[in-house]
Amino acid sequence: MSYDNNGQNNYNSYGSGNPYAQPEQEGYELSNPYAAGAGSSGTSNGQDDMISFFAEVDDIKKNLVQYDDNVERIESLHKRSLDDISGEEANHNQVTALMDETRALALSLRDKIKSLESRSQRDNTKKVQAENVKHQFTNSIRKYQAVEANFRQKYKERAERQYKVVFPEATEEEVQQAISESDNNQIFAEAVMNSNRRGQAEAALNEVQTRHRDIQQISRTMNELAELFEDMQQLVAEQEPIVATIENKAQEAQQDIEGGVAQTNKAVKSARAMRKKKWWCLLILVIIAVILIAVLVPTLRK
Repeated sequence: MSYDNNGQNNYNSYGSGNPYAQPEQEGYELSNPYAAGAGSSGTSNGQDDMISFFAEVDDIKKNLVQYDDNVERIESLHKRSLDDISGEEANHNQVTALMDETRALALSLRDKIKSLESRSQRDNTKKVQAENVKHQFTNSIRKYQAVEANFRQKYKERAERQYKVVFPEATEEEVQQAISESDNNQIFAEAVMNSNRRGQAEAALNEVQTRHRDIQQISRTMNELAELFEDMQQLVAEQEPIVATIENKAQEAQQDIEGGVAQTNKAVKSARAMRKKKWWCLLILVIIAVILIAVLVPTLRK
């Protein structure tokens, strides 16, 4: 199954790569400073936009909680499947329905986070929130991948043991071929007919077929998760030039501000120096005037 943009069977290219290579990191949380008084008539357009943005963030976080809860339930159903083969069919139907629900939820989360990213390009507060939920989602994908990889291995080991119950002399290559091939009903039917312990052989081979189905289902899910992970990583790559441009412009603006402050300080100093010179000039003129008066007045009296 693959995902399409209508929420059905296609994760629309979400990435390969090694999703387990990097350790989890803590995201940054910011409270919503616009939640209180959101309905006041004096709310500005900027505040309205922030209120809408944080409402979208809250919705995504609720979806992430649901996604993680679904993964835990899927893990629980896998465990039950291993422990109780008698209820396997009902259990398989439950896990299939839950996987489909989780797949649709993942598509919704992907699209919502992309929308959030597009709204956060020019605002650092928004950008931090968008990065936070994106980081949480990629961690949730990693967790789901780890769960599925773990139980794919356990199903495989169970199928190998059951196959060897019927074919104790089978080579490792024969075991792997029987487990991996989808069209093995005829081989199993012949094995059951030729077995001295027909009842035990039939039960064992039925479980092999069941585990083969489970392994195939998990493999499809893991491929879809890999595509989703790549899709989120691609979103990071697409945003990096935009983020870098914003940061560069912010740095340039800061430099312009600092340059403006320096020029202002220089102008203030120049103005002060000019005023000081004017006062000195005035003082000199006064002194000259006093001297002239002192010289000319006695002369005029004669």
